[in-house]
Amino acid sequence: MFNLIQRFFTKDILNRQLIRTQFSEFFFSMPEHHWVSEGQIRSHFEEMFSVLPVGLLDVLMKKHAVTFLKSEELRTAGNVSRSHKNTIYIFPEFQKLLLTSKRSAVAYLAQELAFVLYELEESHADPLMAEVEADKFVSDLGLTFELEELLLMLDETAEKRLRLTYLTANHFSNN
Repeated sequence: MFNLIQRFFTKDILNRQLIRTQFSEFFFSMPEHHWVSEGQIRSHFEEMFSVLPVGLLDVLMKKHAVTFLKSEELRTAGNVSRSHKNTIYIFPEFQKLLLTSKRSAVAYLAQELAFVLYELEESHADPLMAEVEADKFVSDLGLTFELEELLLMLDETAEKRLRLTYLTANHFSNN
């Protein structure tokens, strides 16, 4: 597996703020994202964009235009032709999280985005290890405690325990 944060972290980009602004305009202008303007949701996306590497935002505009849809969109007939590889469906329990002011909502969005990027860039990756690598990406963004809060909200599973173990190990190896 490759380290997602290092892959998209570039020092040679001159106008970082311009790219951030362009990406934000690009993202929020997509018709699929009209629902993102609801309440607290937009601020969670904006906060996520503010911590993502500029190189990644550039790739998301030019190569992998990722869309975030409510899971209810899966049932609409018009979305049958939609590429599911670059679409993140947000299910009701996470829609509720996005309506709160909890920073774990930002960690959730970043983790989902990272997981999709691993699938797009490393399609042969083991799904559990892709989750762990996506968790590492979120931790590298500085959202370790927010991701931990998110994981602790999930049902108790062996996968959850493994992810928490890797998250803790990653956090302490970076400090």
